[in-house]
Amino acid sequence: MSTREQIIDAALSVVRTQGVSALTLDEAARVAGISKGGVLYHFKSKEALIQGMVARLSSQCENLQQAHYDQLPPGPNRWARALVATSFDPAAPTMDPAGCALLAAIATNPSLLEPLEGTIDTAFRRLTEDSRDPSMALLVALAMDGLWLHRLVGSPVMDETRRLAIREKALELLGETTSAETPAKIPQSAR
Repeated sequence: MSTREQIIDAALSVVRTQGVSALTLDEAARVAGISKGGVLYHFKSKEALIQGMVARLSSQCENLQQAHYDQLPPGPNRWARALVATSFDPAAPTMDPAGCALLAAIATNPSLLEPLEGTIDTAFRRLTEDSRDPSMALLVALAMDGLWLHRLVGSPVMDETRRLAIREKALELLGETTSAETPAKIPQSAR
């Protein structure tokens, strides 16, 4: 593992265990077991480190969605179906408390989300190009975002039964019969 990846791992660990407010370059260096100068070589500021963390989580999410896509049968809305599968995958970065904390914390500084701009653009393009009804595919994508936001804020309204009902309805809207649609086992290397 590269030093850069080691620093990002350490920073994510800080956010998971101590909260995003505890994330500093000094703390990331301490947890990574390297000097602050070593951190500064790779990340010139805390903001650059956060962007690196967001880019990592984004890449992990893209890889997982691609793995789900590869496991699904061909047909319309394949990317949207992969998005639904990713949204409910326990290994998804959106399930990681560190990812949730980071995105909530950087809401005050939207420039830190720059690593996601291309990912979001690509995802929406895929969804619309892959669908007979692009508006429905986008509606399902936005519903998955809403589901994630409920998880982010700890909404008591969204218990497991309701979450699964939303999953079934999303797949139904995409023209899928849900009885045959089970989450595919994704190899660990894709996660």
